[in-house]
Amino acid sequence: MDDRKDLPPEEPQEPYVPASPIKRTWAWVAIVYVVICTVLFTYYLATARVLIGLGPLMLCPALAGLAVTTVLRYRSGRARGGLAACVALTAACVALLLINLYVGIPSLLRNFGG
Repeated sequence: MDDRKDLPPEEPQEPYVPASPIKRTWAWVAIVYVVICTVLFTYYLATARVLIGLGPLMLCPALAGLAVTTVLRYRSGRARGGLAACVALTAACVALLLINLYVGIPSLLRNFGG
């Protein structure tokens, strides 16, 4: 006996295509922001205090994502401006990232008396 008579006919499905590395990079940036916001909100609920001076630290994931995106676009051949523009933009992102970490970490530690 054929047991497949009761099943609906299978529709042809499109093959699985994984997300591009750039999309995956920005998905990880979004995950970092969700974790940061969750930690900040949980801290607020636990202590009834808002952490101040976190602006520079909140820029760091976006700057890292932009630097990685620049390198990925250059490696895939879709970058405008060539190697010079890629190096300049990546260097600017890394410099701003380091400056924001230098300013943001002491500001974060001041919230805890450090």
